[in-house]
Amino acid sequence: MLPNFPKPVSEDNKPVNRTVKVDDNLYQYLIDVSVRESEILTALRRETAQYHMARMQLSPEVGQFLALLVKLQAPKKILEVGVFTGYSTLSMAMAMPEEACLIAIEKKQMWLDIATNYLEQAGVRDRVTTYCEKALPVMESFLESQAETFDFVFIDADKQNLVAYYHLSKKLVRAGGCIVIDNTLWWGNVADESFTDKDTCIVRELNQIIHQDNDVELSLLPIGDGLTIVRKK
Repeated sequence: MLPNFPKPVSEDNKPVNRTVKVDDNLYQYLIDVSVRESEILTALRRETAQYHMARMQLSPEVGQFLALLVKLQAPKKILEVGVFTGYSTLSMAMAMPEEACLIAIEKKQMWLDIATNYLEQAGVRDRVTTYCEKALPVMESFLESQAETFDFVFIDADKQNLVAYYHLSKKLVRAGGCIVIDNTLWWGNVADESFTDKDTCIVRELNQIIHQDNDVELSLLPIGDGLTIVRKK
């Protein structure tokens, strides 16, 4: 017998078919049947868990999805804005074509050292160029000679400059290239008007900017803390 699905449209013409709510049991099922985390990524995740900022790290299903996007697009040139301990960096570096290069920007040397260690262990360190600097000046410097040369950009950095990161990424990525942005649901706070802190307001602002941006195609996925995928037309 088929499940008793709701009608596709409610009386007020709003769609009622929606993303399933993921509780702890369903989340564990998702992990059990879909995530194939390599030993080195597991080791990195466990080391990162020792730090009080561990919640900044990508969840394994998001890292795997990011790697799949890279494999599907096969980018030759990737830009990462915000590295932390390198889970996303390592996921992308191991997934990208051998001839590809990844430029990763992280302002804290401590995190970059951890990321570099795991990149070396994975044998992909030579394909990754790292900058221990604030991202905005580095991205602005790229505009002089590298505008519209990147195939793929991943943004997972401070929220204060999030809108600027997006606008600069649009200038750096080629037509047909992708920009992927993490934390666009921001712990669900974006949908709760009682949250008026600066970071929440900036994420809301970015979501509206992207939604109204006719230069791109987009999808905001409720995976991890919200992942927005943008394709530049």
